[in-house]
Amino acid sequence: MTTATGMKYETRSVKTVRGMEARTRAKVEKEGWEFVSQTQGTVRAELNFRRPKPETPWKLIGIGGGLLAVLIIVLLIVNAIGGGDNSSNDAATLPSQTAPTEASTPSVEPAPAKPVVTAISVDELLDKLNSGQMGGIKVGDQFQLTGELFMSELWMTGATGEFTVMLKAQGGGQDLSVFVDKSDAAGWQDGTKVQMIVEMGEATINGETTDGWLRALSVETIP
Repeated sequence: MTTATGMKYETRSVKTVRGMEARTRAKVEKEGWEFVSQTQGTVRAELNFRRPKPETPWKLIGIGGGLLAVLIIVLLIVNAIGGGDNSSNDAATLPSQTAPTEASTPSVEPAPAKPVVTAISVDELLDKLNSGQMGGIKVGDQFQLTGELFMSELWMTGATGEFTVMLKAQGGGQDLSVFVDKSDAAGWQDGTKVQMIVEMGEATINGETTDGWLRALSVETIP
């Protein structure tokens, strides 16, 4: 990114859940980023930041390139002086090549590793999702958690086309949204306790695909 003054910037976008925008902004600004804009979604918000891009040390690069060129010239001269006597010896000592065998044993494809499921609390997972680069969470990572459902009046099929429920986080001060099969949610209500295995994935809203969304792979109601 280059401004009208010629200053070059690098940019960064951070996603956070509703109600956590101020906390997330303060945390990123402490790392030296300047807040630029905010895009508000139904459940999540995206904060955009920038900071001056470090200048490339072209003078040092030029000096290093010149030294490398001199070194290459010296090596070429040394090789030209001593190469005449070695050429015949090298030709005489070339190893014989072995013809490949016609019948080779086919390689066996290793079985794909099963995904690792990490046990985690609702609060810990929410903190990771709200941290810079989502705490190292990648698309496809799976987590096992136990939580309490609440805010049932906001459960709905949203713009992604998937049914969303909310788990209580930070004593009810925040929520953790999870996509579930609507049929699994039949009979659920505020206070229902569930154990889930969730996977971090992507979702598309109005043609734009973003990550940071949780989908329940399995759900068990706890009496």
